[in-house]
Amino acid sequence: MRIITGLAGGMIPPNSMAAVADVLPAARRAQAFGLLMAFASLSSVVGIPVVAVLASAGGWRVPFFVLGSLLFVCAVFHWFWYPKIQLASKGNFSFISRYKQMAAMSLFRSALAANFLQRAAFYGTLSYLAAFLISKHGMSVGETAVPLAIVGVGVVVGSSLAGPVTGLRKRARVVAICAVTGGLASLVLFSTDMPICGTVAVALVGITVVSVGWPAFLAISTEISGSSQATAVGMLGASNQLGGVAGASLGGVVLALGGFSAVGFFCLGATVVSAVVLQFTMGDRKPQD
Repeated sequence: MRIITGLAGGMIPPNSMAAVADVLPAARRAQAFGLLMAFASLSSVVGIPVVAVLASAGGWRVPFFVLGSLLFVCAVFHWFWYPKIQLASKGNFSFISRYKQMAAMSLFRSALAANFLQRAAFYGTLSYLAAFLISKHGMSVGETAVPLAIVGVGVVVGSSLAGPVTGLRKRARVVAICAVTGGLASLVLFSTDMPICGTVAVALVGITVVSVGWPAFLAISTEISGSSQATAVGMLGASNQLGGVAGASLGGVVLALGGFSAVGFFCLGATVVSAVVLQFTMGDRKPQD
């Protein structure tokens, strides 16, 4: 059942982003993507405690019933509200050619690489924050819930900032600066002895600024992908997930080899490389109107 829900759920983000790209001009897409990412992040922050409350109140079946009912309502809304498009040719299924078309674009390859590196730093920081709080501050697993929720707000704020950033002429440079700032915050977080309030504050700043890139890359990808917007969003989403795997797995390796400070250096290194990719391959391309 988890595989089936994963396969079905994996279709929602790329099609949602492509639908936004179909109905909005390029200048407004980044703001819309940022809002979508912000609400998606907010749903995670709010949803997990709500599921815990429902499960404690009525058993484990209640959350599945409630969430299943909500998903059914969403499916009805999607059916009637999603924009209808007319296929150019019903007999032409250009699945592979669309991937080849996107892979041939150097700008899109750069966005994939930079996004992969920034998400690796993002998940490297977030994956080991709870362990750091437990190990260095003596917190219990339950006590980490509030600090993690506070840090999760940074994802909402960072995603919301992506809209104004993507509209800038020097957007690649700004995204690169945000990424490196997030990497530096991760290094300070995992390498410095601070009170718990300072640790949470630094983590909040780092997660906020490193979250700017993901919606910005989505907007850039839809600008250059033409009729292959869903394909571009799907490929970018794959780089997002691969970055999550790399951040969590490689973060664990460097943690075992050099402790938490090594995790900070890993995150900083990933963001620095992403900044180099952005600076030398995207430059100061002006957003499309």
